[in-house]
Amino acid sequence: MDILYRNILELAMFFILFPFVLKWFNALRYESLFKKGHIKEIQILFIMSVVIFTYLFTQAIMRIIELSTSIIG
Repeated sequence: MDILYRNILELAMFFILFPFVLKWFNALRYESLFKKGHIKEIQILFIMSVVIFTYLFTQAIMRIIELSTSIIG
């Protein structure tokens, strides 16, 4: 797979998966991990967690695509 197309596909998948991971993380309760009134810390942890897990999920899917194309081709 050409590196340019791979990068475009990876970037597109990241932005496609981001809303799904955001919705999944909205179901979690982060408030119980922090003291009351620490809203900024909760928000920072939330958005960083969503970005990290979206990146990991995208990398896992890209690795599966690469393995399948190397086996087929």
